[in-house]
Amino acid sequence: MTIRKSQQKEINFFDSNTNFSSSIPIKVYDLDGVISGDSYHTHDYMQIWYVYRGSCDHYIGGKKHTMVKGDLFVLPPYIVHKVISMTKSNFRIIGCEFSASFFNEKNRDFTNTKEFIDFAYIEPFLLSEEKVQPKLHISEEMQPKVEGIMLGLLEEYCEQKKYYDLFLRAQVLQLLALIAREYNHTTAKHKKEDPVYQYRKNMIKAIEYVHQHYDEELRLDDICQYALMSKSYFCYLFKSLTGKTFTEYVTDLRIQKALELVAITDRTITQIGYDVGFRDTAHFCRTFKKIIGVSPTDYRKKQ
Repeated sequence: MTIRKSQQKEINFFDSNTNFSSSIPIKVYDLDGVISGDSYHTHDYMQIWYVYRGSCDHYIGGKKHTMVKGDLFVLPPYIVHKVISMTKSNFRIIGCEFSASFFNEKNRDFTNTKEFIDFAYIEPFLLSEEKVQPKLHISEEMQPKVEGIMLGLLEEYCEQKKYYDLFLRAQVLQLLALIAREYNHTTAKHKKEDPVYQYRKNMIKAIEYVHQHYDEELRLDDICQYALMSKSYFCYLFKSLTGKTFTEYVTDLRIQKALELVAITDRTITQIGYDVGFRDTAHFCRTFKKIIGVSPTDYRKKQ
């Protein structure tokens, strides 16, 4: 790994030679409760990340794009980006990275896609930073298929049974074909007719609002009004996108913020509770222990 300076940022560069094993130039991994890539970086291979659970922010060109369950991105080589998880618990991303030589050992880059594989549907993903899509939402009916392929890739990569490289190639091609199909289906007509897609931006705005105001009183009725949605539909979509109820999500977010303050500051436990939105110290301590397993005081002693 080497470091270079660009646009006044320190950017990590990852290359295929050090990132992949000598046997096969692909890596599949499960980010369950943790995140990698939270600083600006780039690489000379393709990367696919699918949000299986929870939410995160994907930054490209300095712009933030909030991703929730059902979202993914396909990044071509040399795109500078970073990903930051919005909640550390109940968060899961399945990632897949591969170089051009994954399909043909004679090719070491993606400059000519037809030289390493004769499938034109990979070409829509080989875009410049200005044109690359930072995220794509997979339709509800297609999510189980995409998740099945991602989990299948993970299983084959981890177990490495005989002929696993052939299975991986076939599954990656199937995944790219499904994603390309979703790109084609994401038209203005579909956006207009799909009520989930219609309110999706409202939901993401509501989630971002929660993260900006978690230390304040957050009433479900007010958030529903902010999102311009009925309470029942808001709760349904919120649980579908985040995997949690509104109350669970806010509570988890506050406790995650409290963990940081307990570990890195000398503020009192009472003050930290207030800082993250709790107005009763006893309730804060009970909630903290229920989620983390120990009291705030005991957690601080272990740091």
